[in-house]
Amino acid sequence: MRIKENICPRCGGPSPDGGICARCRVDQIQWMECDPRIFVIECPSCGAWKEAGAWSDLYRERADIATERILRAIHLDPGVESPEFDMRIEDISPNRSRASCAVSASILDIPVQGSCSIEIVWQKEQCDRCSRMSGSYYEGVVQVRAKGRKPYPFEIATAAGIAQETEDALQEGGERLSFISRMDESRDGLDITVGSQRMGQEISSNIVRRLGGRFTTHPKLIGEKAGRQVYRITYSVRLPKYTREDIILLGGRYGEVIAVDKENIRYRDLFSGAIRTVKENSVERLIGNLRDAESVMIVFRDGDMIGVLEPASGKTIECQIHHSSPLCAGQEIRIMRDGIDLIVIG
Repeated sequence: MRIKENICPRCGGPSPDGGICARCRVDQIQWMECDPRIFVIECPSCGAWKEAGAWSDLYRERADIATERILRAIHLDPGVESPEFDMRIEDISPNRSRASCAVSASILDIPVQGSCSIEIVWQKEQCDRCSRMSGSYYEGVVQVRAKGRKPYPFEIATAAGIAQETEDALQEGGERLSFISRMDESRDGLDITVGSQRMGQEISSNIVRRLGGRFTTHPKLIGEKAGRQVYRITYSVRLPKYTREDIILLGGRYGEVIAVDKENIRYRDLFSGAIRTVKENSVERLIGNLRDAESVMIVFRDGDMIGVLEPASGKTIECQIHHSSPLCAGQEIRIMRDGIDLIVIG
């Protein structure tokens, strides 16, 4: 070192400006601090993780959670550049782990290294959703019924499927408290007990959108919480009296329902094939739904008469069809029964 060079007053080493050199300044900086202990909380029922007071359903491996929380527990000075972390995690008991962490970085172009040990405490706590579910908590009931009849089995199955789809969609969107407590099929229809009012509204809207009909809400005051009135809501879903693919009798002729719009029914005349629209009160009787139709074989045709082989008895039964119908012997068709009469669906 030449005599004219500036020196660091602390260590005596070279200093560009005669002040404390970079290495001595780095030695004075507490550039790394670690929390001695961190707590990781998991729901034992559903596997959700709690973070900053909120629960998350995002699936994470235990090792990934530990690594993420450890990195958050290591606090570096803002002047630290290019940090590199090396950590080893070992389990010391079923609910305790220890992480040995080493950090390499640079400050003011001076390489630095540090290390620390962090204890991880694994805790179990029932999440808000599981707590509500185990306590039979609910905010509403969706009652699926049909006007003047019992819902068909396929309508019950469709409504249940819609409820499950709605639950999945809401929870994927972050609505953790939107859950189905239970679904009960009764002689009148289907009851869906839900954990949130938004879910009840969504399920009811989706059922009506898919199956038709309408729904109304009926709130009931059950108490107060934090000075606010608390309600439970019954969502009364009413499916239409007649639905698509119903077979109806009107004016002595059979028809297949194509669409229902409020009190109007659009149907196809099963004899002539003509499309007509009538008021709901014009229908004399509901025969059934197309899903209940049987398959039979045509054994002969003679003008506007066909003979079909009845599977149960093995007998041939005659049915009248429209003269322009293309049906012929050897074809398989669907029929429905109205007492002793057979209805050719086509």
